[in-house]
Amino acid sequence: MMRSRLSLLLVALALAAGPFRHAVSAEFRDFDAKTLARIRADSGGKPLVVAFWSIYCEPCREEMAQWGELARKHPGASFVLVATDPPDDRPKLDKLLSRYDLSGVQTWAYADDFEERVRYGVDPTWAGELPRTYLFDGDKRVDARSGVADSAWIDGWLAQRGGQPAKRRQSKRSRASRSPAARIVSSRFAKQKRMT
Repeated sequence: MMRSRLSLLLVALALAAGPFRHAVSAEFRDFDAKTLARIRADSGGKPLVVAFWSIYCEPCREEMAQWGELARKHPGASFVLVATDPPDDRPKLDKLLSRYDLSGVQTWAYADDFEERVRYGVDPTWAGELPRTYLFDGDKRVDARSGVADSAWIDGWLAQRGGQPAKRRQSKRSRASRSPAARIVSSRFAKQKRMT
């Protein structure tokens, strides 16, 4: 009897902990009407991706898993998530974000209950639709989109602006599988590069 209760308890704990194995508590910083300007200034000319979301927005939850993956894939860019929920909802925000591996992603949350003031400080033309993603390049140009952000769009945008994916080492096998002509061109290029 005691053994079956213990087994049942262990199974229940394992099931409860399953999706949260990689959970890390989010450290939310306060985001107000002037914060985006400071984040942009602090980005040091690196490409910057800022995504606005809410715990009450189902499409926002759909795209949440991609942010950590994109940050690891593009270490030359900065990634920022901003929760648009009221400050009282921070425990709920923390619980939701703990389900995702968001290492390399900054997490911010609205510090003001007056959402419109914060939103106007971000973009006077933004009506508040979520999710909302802003892409800033080093020349201060911006691309903004509402709706679920397509990771292919972000990958392409970052590749054009210097937020290159992390380089993978090419294996000997893949180098050997290139055509003879490609190996000759590659070796000539390498020799020319060494001579300059």
